[in-house]
Amino acid sequence: MPEITRNHARIIGNKLRAIRRQRHMTLRELAGSAEMSASMLSQIETGKSYPSVRSIYSIAAALDVPVDYFFPDQENGDSIAAEAEMVASSELTASEMREAQVGRAMNTPGASPAPRQGEPVVHADARPTIELRGGVTWARLTALPESDADFLEITYAPGASSGVNMSHHEGREFGLVLEGELVVELGFEFYTLRCGDSIIFDSTKPHRLANKGSQPMRALWVVWNHA
Repeated sequence: MPEITRNHARIIGNKLRAIRRQRHMTLRELAGSAEMSASMLSQIETGKSYPSVRSIYSIAAALDVPVDYFFPDQENGDSIAAEAEMVASSELTASEMREAQVGRAMNTPGASPAPRQGEPVVHADARPTIELRGGVTWARLTALPESDADFLEITYAPGASSGVNMSHHEGREFGLVLEGELVVELGFEFYTLRCGDSIIFDSTKPHRLANKGSQPMRALWVVWNHA
């Protein structure tokens, strides 16, 4: 596993461990609520495995946190690794961690500055990004978390899917394929989207996304977390 993606896994794992302990939940309790095995949850928490798209939604729902919680604050290898170390140490407050992250970003040659409150632009080299299991990558396209929507660029490597099992969660999804081909399974129906094709569906309906082609798939994706 390349070092930058290994650090992404550590970030997810450390954030997962921190919020699970804050919620006073054991691994088995959380695994039961998220409908996954305790051993797999432990692998994710220790940074040895990535969650699938389905798993990360299930984990977030079980912990009552937005999926955005698992994104790093900076898409920069050094800052991701440093954040992982700070979360693991549990010696800094959240505000101290934020100040340290901003300080590192400002002092890194060539790095884009950290997004500020109300900042309208997210530069391509500063997108918070996480790697998920099986060759799926999410890049957040907003400077800061949005309370009711996730605006993402998603990429699926050839053969990648959102999970072995179908997913369902609160919200409504909007997708536009930019490159490659994406198969969207909705209930008992299958839809093949190619470059320029778009789709809208309720996230409560069982669904699974997969790239069954030989080329990488890239798409714009919005999950509207309506009440």
